[in-house]
Amino acid sequence: MIMNNLQNRVAKQCKFAALFLLFVFFLHSIHHAAKKVVFDTVDPEKIDALNEKAVDFLKSDFDRILMQANRFVGQKEYLKAAQYYLALLKFNLNDSTTIYNLACCYGQLGKADLAVKCLVMAVRAGFRDFQLLKNDKDFAAIRFTPQFRELLSRLPLWQDPGVEVIFVKTSKLLEFQVKLPQKFDSTHSYPLLVGLHGNGGTPDHMMETMNKTLKKEPVILAAPHGAYPNFSQLRGRHFSWEIQTRNRELWKIADPLAVENLNEVIQVIKKRYPVGEVYILGFSQGAAYAFLSGFKYAETVAGIVSIGGLFPETDTEFSMLKETEIANGKKFRVFIAQGSNDRLIPAGLGVKTAEKLKKYGYEVEYQEYEGGHEISPQLIKNIYTWMAKK
Repeated sequence: MIMNNLQNRVAKQCKFAALFLLFVFFLHSIHHAAKKVVFDTVDPEKIDALNEKAVDFLKSDFDRILMQANRFVGQKEYLKAAQYYLALLKFNLNDSTTIYNLACCYGQLGKADLAVKCLVMAVRAGFRDFQLLKNDKDFAAIRFTPQFRELLSRLPLWQDPGVEVIFVKTSKLLEFQVKLPQKFDSTHSYPLLVGLHGNGGTPDHMMETMNKTLKKEPVILAAPHGAYPNFSQLRGRHFSWEIQTRNRELWKIADPLAVENLNEVIQVIKKRYPVGEVYILGFSQGAAYAFLSGFKYAETVAGIVSIGGLFPETDTEFSMLKETEIANGKKFRVFIAQGSNDRLIPAGLGVKTAEKLKKYGYEVEYQEYEGGHEISPQLIKNIYTWMAKK
């Protein structure tokens, strides 16, 4: 009997303790839910402006986020791609191309409501390629849903049949930065290193990256910027080398113009300063345009540097480069580098590019460095050492 009473008392105490802990946990949950978040785009009053991490989003690598989103699309991992497109849109609500790409992900996932909602927002942000919208295969799974059919019925209201959007080639003034050696002597020639930023990058950051390591070296540094502004709502200026559209017909026109502009930059510098050998360094998106410049103006460049970038497409309907041009063109030197922890560029891609160019007779040096999608001071040193080799 004493044992039973003791067991009852212990059981009651345990029950009371469990209820007490449950109550404490409930209060903690309410308190945690009421706490302010570091970053909230919907309700600014929930932002903890005094949190030490409140401004960390300003350091976001937009090129990395975009490349990761596009990589997931290529791998048909549309849910992950949607997460990255949403991350981009938190910083630029008016990016109609990214909103449309997000809609495509939802289309592939069969989420008609979300896809249509994004398409409406894309139109409000300036999207006008309605022919693409009608025929895009990304919406095959939802094309006959009531939501998508209702969206298509709105197109005549959005598209004025008397208005046509036309793109035309024009000439405009584009600025670029040049840094001369500390002990510049106009009677001596210097190698020229032209740095091309990644998507959403800036010439300021590219110049800072090169100059921080090479400021005492006898080399002329230059940093142009892409012709197409993007991330317009962010602090500072951000640029892309490729036109911000999914219309690949426009890529056929815009990409050659980008390469022509780069060649014009080099020619202006050569007229103004005593330039010897010319090297073009491309980071991320800029790497493809560095290669295109090298193949199209092989007589001008001595070497091309690709850091964490993709090789340009060849022999497709929309590419400006043919394999025969690579095989039969002048063989400039090539330096390819890829970070061991680069999550944007598929592992081994840099090696494959190096092997491909070697087969065509190019002198290629490949380096894999510790790090991610970035340019380290040591890598810049390695590139300059490579440039100095004869």
